[in-house]
Amino acid sequence: MLPWLWLLLCVGVAYGYWERAANVGSFWIFLLPFSAWGFLHAGTLWLNAALDKDEGEVLFGGNQPIPEHLSLWAYGALAVASALAFASGLGVGLACTGCCVLAVLYSHPRIAWKAHPLGGPLINVLGYGLLTPAGGMAVASSPLNGRSVLTLAVIALTMLGLTFAAQAWQEEEDKGRGDRTLVATHGPRVTLWSARLLIDAASLLAMGAAVYGWFPRSMLVALPGLIGVDLYFRSWLKQPNGGDAKWANRLVRGMAVVAAIAVVGSLVEYGMDWRRLQPFAGRGTARVPQNWDLPF
Repeated sequence: MLPWLWLLLCVGVAYGYWERAANVGSFWIFLLPFSAWGFLHAGTLWLNAALDKDEGEVLFGGNQPIPEHLSLWAYGALAVASALAFASGLGVGLACTGCCVLAVLYSHPRIAWKAHPLGGPLINVLGYGLLTPAGGMAVASSPLNGRSVLTLAVIALTMLGLTFAAQAWQEEEDKGRGDRTLVATHGPRVTLWSARLLIDAASLLAMGAAVYGWFPRSMLVALPGLIGVDLYFRSWLKQPNGGDAKWANRLVRGMAVVAAIAVVGSLVEYGMDWRRLQPFAGRGTARVPQNWDLPF
């Protein structure tokens, strides 16, 4: 899943440069933060594997034997991640270190918030939905304004929805471990409805911001795809026991395609504004929010 994590970091970086209509400059500045999140992801998954010792289906991967002293390697990877992030900048370091703390809260045997119906999703939304894209924005020195907050809200709601979608088919496995996840306490139907409503809310926020003029209105080309995602949930809800991992895989891939369509639409508008010598990127939207003078 590392490419997906890097994609979330890329979203923050791309948004930050787009917001300021700024020149990226040297691509070497991305080496440290992307390396940091690579070590962060390794440490996070190693801690989780050491706790769970999964033998069931694995999202985007296969089963592997758990090496000895895996937890020590995990903590070492998290320490390297934090050091690399701080070498990239204070804001990047704080975001990455926050993710490291969340990884420990999620998978430490004496804490194990992943087994909590609210603690697990909260950590996922904070780590994947907020701190990771915020770290990307910090790489781009993006200012804090209403649009950046709304962007983070869209990402956070999406990631929270995907968190529930990813556990919808794991009811028996979670119950067997004694976890009190939403699917273990309320079943796959409630879990899938929660995922559907959260992703629909994120879609409405994003499309509403495009209509209002904070996002490029060309993003509306992705609206049919978002409707397709909602219809996909209708089919998924009809599956017994929450379906299987394939349903979650197809959802993530489908949403990635929809996001790509929105990005392509934005890039086309970007290029047209640039060629016409008009304000482009974040400066070229129909409405440009005022900065709150709190740069990362």
